[in-house]
Amino acid sequence: MTGRTLRRSVATLATVGAAALALAATGQADPNGPQAFYFGADCTGIGSVVLVNTGPSRTAALQVLGTSTIVLVPVNRAIEERALAAGTTCTFLSHGTDPSNLEPNEEPSTDPVVIVSG
Repeated sequence: MTGRTLRRSVATLATVGAAALALAATGQADPNGPQAFYFGADCTGIGSVVLVNTGPSRTAALQVLGTSTIVLVPVNRAIEERALAAGTTCTFLSHGTDPSNLEPNEEPSTDPVVIVSG
């Protein structure tokens, strides 16, 4: 994994977090709760999946939609080292707020991840 790829992934997650925080900062309570954000990905060992992160969340854990499996994105060195040792990756292909209508990423990125099956 290149430093550029990791920076791009962290920047993507930071952008998602910033957008969620901006929505939360309006001071208006959302009657439906936090907004979920979805990622379409192809991951080692689990194939094509939709990952979900409930915003505004600052976690490295993305849940595989409809399962109890968690994908940990390397936001720190410990997770990155564990992901590299496991040899597991996810290629992030799309994103959006509607899991049935995800927008393709301009530049899909492949990142090492830790997959925790539940």
